[in-house]
Amino acid sequence: MASVSDFRAPAVSPAGWYMLTALIFAVMLALFKWLGQNLPTTQLLLLRQLGVMAILMPAIVQSRGDVLRAERPGLNLFRGLLSAGSMLLGFTAVVHLSLAESTTLHFTKVFFVVLLGGLLLQEKMTMTRWGAMVLGFAGVAVVLAPNTSSMVDPMAILAVLAAAMTAGTMLVVRTLAQVERTSTMMIWQSAVVLAVVAIPGTAGWITPTLEQWGLIAILCLLMGAAQWTMIRAHRSAEASALSPLEYTRLLYAVALGYLIFDHVPEGNTLLGAVLIIAAAIWVRRDARAAPVEEDDVSDPAEKR
Repeated sequence: MASVSDFRAPAVSPAGWYMLTALIFAVMLALFKWLGQNLPTTQLLLLRQLGVMAILMPAIVQSRGDVLRAERPGLNLFRGLLSAGSMLLGFTAVVHLSLAESTTLHFTKVFFVVLLGGLLLQEKMTMTRWGAMVLGFAGVAVVLAPNTSSMVDPMAILAVLAAAMTAGTMLVVRTLAQVERTSTMMIWQSAVVLAVVAIPGTAGWITPTLEQWGLIAILCLLMGAAQWTMIRAHRSAEASALSPLEYTRLLYAVALGYLIFDHVPEGNTLLGAVLIIAAAIWVRRDARAAPVEEDDVSDPAEKR
């Protein structure tokens, strides 16, 4: 007689896991946008961070607090502040923009990583990367271009600023990853973001309805699911091979925006998305082709 252990889940390719991750992130944004129509963004971020800290608490308890000890607390604090700013600006933009537009502008983080990496970390800036950046920011200009009856949407500007701050956090992680444990970086970031949104998140508190509490719980569960599927995807495939699949998020965003919010992407958003995605793939392929020296890619925790 077959036992439960005899059954196995169907095999899923790394690409499949990554596309599922992209779908989960798109659903999370749609949920946040839906909830943000009636609840303050800062309150939602507060509840989100409380959920994150609840997930991380077992690691803190298991290590008896040792995981909180950081080698570079100042840099961890700076990263947390950048993350808080990125979330506050980015999620505010998500609530007010269409899902397609906010997702498209989120992709500009790739260009800010390249630009800031060249300026601050002296990373190599090839002509290919400069050309891709010009193409990408041309796409941003197309998305932001005002029509005859309106000015540039300030929420779109917030989305671009959020992408720039996200790029900043990614560059800080490159430095911290050399000396900090992954769990330490996660906990510090979550704690700093929680501290930043604690006061504004409670100042204008609106008690959620039972339905909203349910959606908030789903939002927190999806965060854990996204981390799990992303780990499964990267377990047997290189990040550079999977990264172009991130842009399937735009397809999901367009579909969810239409089905939930009755949004049909405007022509300039679609054209800008094509330019931004093409440029981002161009940048990442150039980075993949460049030789990379990796003497030690282990988690610093393994050295202790």
